[in-house]
Amino acid sequence: MLASLSPRHRLLLASGLILGLAALAPLGGLSVAGVARWLLGAVALGGLGWWLWRRGGASSQFALPERLKVVSRAGLSQRCGIALVEADGRSFLVAFGDSFAQIHESPSMQPEGVER
Repeated sequence: MLASLSPRHRLLLASGLILGLAALAPLGGLSVAGVARWLLGAVALGGLGWWLWRRGGASSQFALPERLKVVSRAGLSQRCGIALVEADGRSFLVAFGDSFAQIHESPSMQPEGVER
């Protein structure tokens, strides 16, 4: 969120936070240092949570295999292309364009006499 702000807006936000701390300090009998410590701790916890969320959190030990994968793709012209796609262990050749798509099951690439 802060990365999308310009330096000017960041400076204004920091100034507003400092003025807010100065205004709230005398109200509850709290010292400025005490409020600053709590705010610094909250920002540190928020930063740690954001960092963990960006990393993807804890990685799971269980991962499902990909059911659909584009193996290769090539352009035939500006508006047409061809792709080799694997879906559930089977290979398909897909020809596509602006207003069409044709799917053909690709022949087995195994040598003769070898069973799957």
